[in-house]
Amino acid sequence: MSSPIAITHGPALVGIFLSLVLYGSMITQCFYYWQHYRADPTWLKIYVGFLLFIDTLSTVFAIAWIYGLLINSFGELPKFAVADWLLAADPALVGLTGMFCQLFFAWRIKVLTGKVWMGAGIALLSIASGLCAVGVGIAIGIVIDILAFYKFNAIGSTWLALTATVDVLITITLSWHLRRHRTGFKHTNDILSKIVRLTVQNGALTTIFAVTELGMYLGLPNTGLHIGFSFVLPKLYCNSVLSSLNARRSATNASSGGATSTGPDNEAQMMKSNTAGGTRREVVTGMGSQGGPPEVFVHVATETHEMRDMFKSDPEWDGSSKESFTKQG
Repeated sequence: MSSPIAITHGPALVGIFLSLVLYGSMITQCFYYWQHYRADPTWLKIYVGFLLFIDTLSTVFAIAWIYGLLINSFGELPKFAVADWLLAADPALVGLTGMFCQLFFAWRIKVLTGKVWMGAGIALLSIASGLCAVGVGIAIGIVIDILAFYKFNAIGSTWLALTATVDVLITITLSWHLRRHRTGFKHTNDILSKIVRLTVQNGALTTIFAVTELGMYLGLPNTGLHIGFSFVLPKLYCNSVLSSLNARRSATNASSGGATSTGPDNEAQMMKSNTAGGTRREVVTGMGSQGGPPEVFVHVATETHEMRDMFKSDPEWDGSSKESFTKQG
């Protein structure tokens, strides 16, 4: 028969092990990003650095918590029944990490769709989720008894439910927008399909973990299963953002037969529309060098035009799709 400690702290230990694996993946992705996307805006590089910092902080706190229990407090069973400030910091860091990652995707949705209300709505839900997570951390610091965590079920359930809801909204919105802007060019469609798959996979993974953690929290409150999931969730969010950023280059390379480059100098997007007389007009818009204003280039060619490597990045990333249609008109 397993001991009570195995039931409450075993899942947490496994969750910390898994989080360390994902933390290694996060470091690798950050290194790749800083190597290949040096022309990205400064604020975006700082944002990636901030994600790595908060991810590192949560990792250090998790290791310190489990080390204190298993090593420093070895044999002192009463200490396993109470939560300290390190454990109380976990939900707050999880919620804040998820919030900052979701705010990034909310901004991305606003830029891509041009609909401020859509991005703002997702951002507000994400902020509410982050505040609820901070509330859970405060509640843990007050209650401290691990078996009495059910006392703040309301705020904990609200946090996880909002998190899952925002993940679903982000996944559906981005997928809908990308599918809606499919073009007649195979290379473009291949890139869009790749990004749609990546978006759905990332969103589905974080959603599944958030919903599962919510189910464990409500259905099995006397176990540590939900704590194990909480250690993994912030790593999934950070890896989701970085994989989305790094997919720009991999998608472009895949469509161009595996060609490599040192990274894009600007973010470009190509939108196409058929015109009279069997010609096709291509509008390429980009952020411009050094984060300057969008640049628009119009190129008219016949249907037999051979498409060259117009992409400096994935067509989904740049926020000028709306401007492209305006310029075409």
